[in-house]
Amino acid sequence: MGIDKDLEELKNLLMEEGRGLKYDEIVDALNWGTKQRKKIKSNLSEWVFSGEITINKKNRYNLPVKKEIVKGTVSMISDRFAFVDTEKEGIYISHDDLGTAVDGDIVYVRIKSSSDKNKKKEGEIVKIIKRNRDTVVGVFEIVKDFGFVLPTNNFGKDIYISSKYFMGAKNKQLVEVKIINWGSEDKNPEGEIIKVIGDSSDTENLLRALLFNEGLSETFPDEVLEEAKTLKGEITEKELANRTDLRDLPIITIDGEDAKDLDDAVYVKKLDNGNYQLIVSIADVSHYIKENSLLDVEAYKRGNSVYMVDRVLPMLPKEISNGICSLNEKEDKLTFSCKMEIGTNGEIIDHEIYQSIINSCHRMTYTDVNKIIDGDQEISNKYSDIKDLVFQMLELSHILRNRKHQSGCIDFDIPEIRVILDEDNKKVKEIKTRERGEAEKLIEDFMVAANETVAEELFYAEIPSIYRTHEKPDPEKITSLNKILRKFGYRLSQYDGLHPKQFQEIIEKSKEDGTNLLIHKMILISLKQAQYTVDNLGHFGLASKCYTHFTSPIRRYSDLIVHRILNSALKGYPTSKQIEKYNNKLPYICEHISKTERIAMKIEEDSTKIKIIEYMQDKLGEEYLGTIVGFSKKKVFFNTEENIECFWNIIDAENYYEFDEDNYVMVDKSASIVYNIGDKYPIRIVRASLSELEIEVVLVTSQENR
Repeated sequence: MGIDKDLEELKNLLMEEGRGLKYDEIVDALNWGTKQRKKIKSNLSEWVFSGEITINKKNRYNLPVKKEIVKGTVSMISDRFAFVDTEKEGIYISHDDLGTAVDGDIVYVRIKSSSDKNKKKEGEIVKIIKRNRDTVVGVFEIVKDFGFVLPTNNFGKDIYISSKYFMGAKNKQLVEVKIINWGSEDKNPEGEIIKVIGDSSDTENLLRALLFNEGLSETFPDEVLEEAKTLKGEITEKELANRTDLRDLPIITIDGEDAKDLDDAVYVKKLDNGNYQLIVSIADVSHYIKENSLLDVEAYKRGNSVYMVDRVLPMLPKEISNGICSLNEKEDKLTFSCKMEIGTNGEIIDHEIYQSIINSCHRMTYTDVNKIIDGDQEISNKYSDIKDLVFQMLELSHILRNRKHQSGCIDFDIPEIRVILDEDNKKVKEIKTRERGEAEKLIEDFMVAANETVAEELFYAEIPSIYRTHEKPDPEKITSLNKILRKFGYRLSQYDGLHPKQFQEIIEKSKEDGTNLLIHKMILISLKQAQYTVDNLGHFGLASKCYTHFTSPIRRYSDLIVHRILNSALKGYPTSKQIEKYNNKLPYICEHISKTERIAMKIEEDSTKIKIIEYMQDKLGEEYLGTIVGFSKKKVFFNTEENIECFWNIIDAENYYEFDEDNYVMVDKSASIVYNIGDKYPIRIVRASLSELEIEVVLVTSQENR
């Protein structure tokens, strides 16, 4: 019997019976012989995995209510549920439907619900295609003659450790464990400790654990470093002859004080016709990093540089990122330039993209440019040769920003925490809010203009490329957001008519009302995460029909690929062979670098949290003024005046509290007090947990204040 015939017979049987059947019932009904049974049982498993049939917890086989199997990656949110991220959406997976899957696994999911586009889809994992990892870092806890490792990331499950696999590890130490048995729905995975990292209360160990968990390294392989040393920065006459020479222009770089990888330089000129000329020159990393070289393979693997609170994990060795490719002051550098003519209304009238050579006349910082703009006489005199250039840049920046504003670009103004470490780069000396002045905004405006221009060049030439895309938010997210916005007198229209300008208008009004921090955060949470795709899906947040990443090839692999595509396009339209190569490779590159970007963002966020929590451990018992920024059924979330996030656990409170989800308030049923978003209360720090990366507070009662 053939497999297709067997499956057809089985489906006909299940349809006739109209109910689920056990294995023995199926075998008897279809007269499958003894010799066939082993093979048929294997086939049954395959048919279940592929979604042709289903099996329930009572081991009864049946026809699927709706056959829809999708492939995706598990993203654990907590030990209670997860999402499987597919190419199109996120599928909700309850704890009971996870099976043995853990964070990062690639799986098949059977959709359980819903056909309603306004309701979130739920599914169950039916097969694990590929395990993300078999080693995990966590805190070891001994329970008599066995133990558990509690992962420091969202792995999903604690790992059981038999005493024979302790390997000398002590209670509460940070360890690396290898999974030897993935367990089952009702049984934890089992593992053996393969490395003792050290004290779990030592933040240096916790920072190292972040890297361990994601398989990242602060160092490069020896062979990669050797290849980097062979690269020469000298520019030959032959190379110079093939490039546009911009060395006579007073082009400048503008970066933070600590930046060493300078990959963009800018120049502005007011034209006789009243328009502006903007030149954005970007380090030509593609000239040095050749496709499939050791450096290229390593850069692809990393995907991007990672900026932790106390260190940088660069995408390329420092000899390249800080040396050969960095647009250092008074040095000839190879670049890719995007020259734009921009009208007084901000429209890009004409453009040209070409390979070039520049010599940056000044290595400017945001601080000094802001001082020039603010009229600081000392700094203005120091940079008198470019003072007029800076103010022309400011004029053009405002023109570009005004056009983007009119188009509906969402301009978030959420305070970003800046952690200042001591001289040893260990302890937190100070927590500040990162300022975003005119200089920072100016560079953002110019980079956005260049990225849009390059994206449109490639899109309209119909050359396969990488786009930076940001899709419209999901309808259920907008429904939830509207519940909160309604409390402040705001509302977004229905999803079908949703436009980024609606968000921008609410953000502007919230600034006037003094609720901007809260409103901005709520809106940001409701939006989808930007990603890299081969399809031009537009960028909702920037109100861009076409957008890419072109301006940071030293620290983003996406930009390096875009440079290579541009390079081939400058030599004439890519050949059919090149087009085929792009079509085959680019989807995998997009998927990979979208993932490495998410990992980098999580590491950057968690490394900052670790240092903030270490800082707050010395503040236990101290009081702050907290602003309510959110609720869950069991918690009220606050921000301190330093924008440090913390929570109040109402389960431990004396009174009875209830979360009113419809009105999005927390109600003290015992005292008839309603807690609203934006309310301010004195709070006291009672716990700062490094293992859980959270800060707990309690309300300071009026009686205590008397």
